[in-house]
Amino acid sequence: MPPGGDAARIKRPAVVGDVDFLSALPDELLRKVLSFLPSRQAVQTSVLAHRWRHEWKEVRSLRVSSSKGFQSENHLNKFINHLLILRNRLLPLDVVDIKSYNDRVRGFDLDEACRYIDVWIRHALNLKVQQLRVCIPSYEILEEEGTMYHWRLANKLFTSKHLTNLELICVEFKDHSLDFSSCPVLKYLKMEFCNLLVNRIVSPSIKHLIITCCGFKPEARTRIFAPSLISLQLVDCRERTPFLESMPLLVSAFIRLRNCCDCCANSYETGDCGSCEGCTGSNIGKNTCVLLQGLSGSTNLELTAETAVFIFRKDLTCCPVFNKLKTLLLNDWCITANLGPLISFLQHSPNLEKLILQLPEITQDLKGAGGSYDIKKQPFLSKRLTVEVKCHILDEQVRKILDVLDSFGIPPEQIKILPPPKQIKSRCKDPWPGSLSFEQKRT
Repeated sequence: MPPGGDAARIKRPAVVGDVDFLSALPDELLRKVLSFLPSRQAVQTSVLAHRWRHEWKEVRSLRVSSSKGFQSENHLNKFINHLLILRNRLLPLDVVDIKSYNDRVRGFDLDEACRYIDVWIRHALNLKVQQLRVCIPSYEILEEEGTMYHWRLANKLFTSKHLTNLELICVEFKDHSLDFSSCPVLKYLKMEFCNLLVNRIVSPSIKHLIITCCGFKPEARTRIFAPSLISLQLVDCRERTPFLESMPLLVSAFIRLRNCCDCCANSYETGDCGSCEGCTGSNIGKNTCVLLQGLSGSTNLELTAETAVFIFRKDLTCCPVFNKLKTLLLNDWCITANLGPLISFLQHSPNLEKLILQLPEITQDLKGAGGSYDIKKQPFLSKRLTVEVKCHILDEQVRKILDVLDSFGIPPEQIKILPPPKQIKSRCKDPWPGSLSFEQKRT
């Protein structure tokens, strides 16, 4: 690196001989280039030459996704406020990516770091922002403190006819409903490490929904209404598993259940031990599917869970028909004494073409007499079904699975035994640490 590092490079435009090719770019193209830079570097280009002095004011993006270079919460806040005041406010903002101040060594004052978050969001929405990302980076100090803090946002904050992409990290919503109906062109919604303490999440328009490591209400199920959804990821969420309403356009879904409270402490197959909090607190009505009914129109499904989590098995006692399903991945939650969940799923998937079973080294034994699954004695309807069993060893459990598949019309030549996939560590700490809202932290 030449002397002076980044600062030296910024002060020297790209030249060959006496020709400055970068400054020779048309204004619109130059501003487009600047729009991909972090906003602090875009502002620093004003010292390059007279031509560059005001170009950053015409840039249609705001990118402050790192605290590097800012000495304090107040320093970063002042920078963003001045940037919003001094830029050309007649120009809309296409992209806003804001990460509040955080210093993993010194720590940070959440009060000051998030003082203007609501104001910045409203300002961005007023300027017709299309892609908005807001991050409260307390998850980065999760392992050091063992506690995660969230910033409470107003449920009705998001109102825009232009917003298409929204990503929220470490924020909290409370009260009755989180309704995105006032964002009619919103297509992509991602919420990570959030507290979603609401009765309903509503968006008639979103097509892609990702909810990762979030916490739902412990005392009741949050209902998700997203009828236009094409893809869904629901990964490692806490408390009650949300209820999925009808999703007729859904193509693919990845659901992984860990650390939720729909978990039988006594390892009863369908969560009917009648004594542990996970079973007695579950408000699943008779003949009610929490997840599978909403997922029944999809083409590709990946459904994994810890063995003690009973939601999938409970749903299968009133199993819907998966007419469009082509590819299905399951792990050991479906492996019970009589393989009832696995058989029921396959018998209700008449067009299934590929089944992948991921088995652990040791399968946990489940108690209870088994769920009353809707199992028929005839062979599986799908004649093109191929099966991949990914396991550590070819033990009695695997042989039993192979025998059952064979008895239901899947010949051995359509079954492959493969080694298990490499485990990828979840970003969510396990077990999940205590989670405090901003208001709880202050008290």
